[in-house]
Amino acid sequence: MARREVTQFFDDLDGSPLSESEHQAVHFSFNGTEYVLDLSKDNVAKFHEALMPFIAAAREVPADPRSKVDASQIRAWARKRGMKVAQRGKIPFEIIDAYRRANA
Repeated sequence: MARREVTQFFDDLDGSPLSESEHQAVHFSFNGTEYVLDLSKDNVAKFHEALMPFIAAAREVPADPRSKVDASQIRAWARKRGMKVAQRGKIPFEIIDAYRRANA
């Protein structure tokens, strides 16, 4: 017996179903919180149009070079301190946070 799973996207703004070619994920942050919306191309255009006056008046903030982390360095640092961390995959936030505090 064969099994087939199908993922269906829906526009988060109007609830309409989206085909794979229509679907666009929009990532943004506001007041320190990250968000993502699944939208149609038309609603992406509306989103951009609504934000443009604010973006035009805003200042761009350069990326903080300290925000990028070297996973291999963090893993080595954590292991030296007896913390359990996998060889691959996502490093737990607690370990990254401890590393950043120790190396600030």
